[in-house]
Amino acid sequence: MSSPVDRYLTQFRDPYERKARLWPGLLVLAPMIIALAARFGPKHPVLTATASLIGSCGGMYAMASIVRGKGKELEEKLVKAWSGMPTTIALRHSDNFLDSVSKQRYHELITRKLSIAMPTAEEERANPTKADDIYIGATRRLRELSRNDKGLLFKENIAYGFHRNMLAMKPTGIVICLLSILYAIAQTGLMSLESPHIAPANLDLPAGLTLSVAFVFLVAWLFYFTRASVRRIGFVYSERLFERLPSLRTTINKSEGSR
Repeated sequence: MSSPVDRYLTQFRDPYERKARLWPGLLVLAPMIIALAARFGPKHPVLTATASLIGSCGGMYAMASIVRGKGKELEEKLVKAWSGMPTTIALRHSDNFLDSVSKQRYHELITRKLSIAMPTAEEERANPTKADDIYIGATRRLRELSRNDKGLLFKENIAYGFHRNMLAMKPTGIVICLLSILYAIAQTGLMSLESPHIAPANLDLPAGLTLSVAFVFLVAWLFYFTRASVRRIGFVYSERLFERLPSLRTTINKSEGSR
């Protein structure tokens, strides 16, 4: 028999929504969930009843929506800090993420297949704002034409969304890790409000498991989920997106006009 959590997870059939929005929310709560499950058992009636109540009231959907909103809010700040999205930056003549040969080839393919005239290096230097507007329009159009691609591009899009949303939830994740560690320490009897305040610890399996999981998650929050990692994955996604250009069948304007 499936657990209440398993039943509610099946409501998220879209891979992007499940992996990029729901999973970050669950991972934020994971140390506390594991702490309670290890202490009281995963089938404790209070825990299962609470999970069922939250799920039936749309708790999973609300959590995924909060994660998405926080991720979008963070993305606006990242775009300002980076002076553009990675897909925009990669197309600039002044950027060196793409080698000059690939960049020139992608510019030519965008002009030929999307009917969008790309600016030259001189035009970009003369009016960088207008050049960026063209790059943004070109990548937006390319994304529209790639929505049915469920291969590597889709996986990289999920990876970017996951890392962006995890970074957005980083403060909450750190707080929950610290609370879980304090909870485990209190359970061991290592620290007490009464004298003596520090006593020999009685580290049982639930407390040890909670401390281990919370510590691993805390290290990941502090050192892995950073702006640099999100930017790096954003550039990988941009590279996969532009690799779609050669596979576009024909000039878009002509194909649309013949329908």
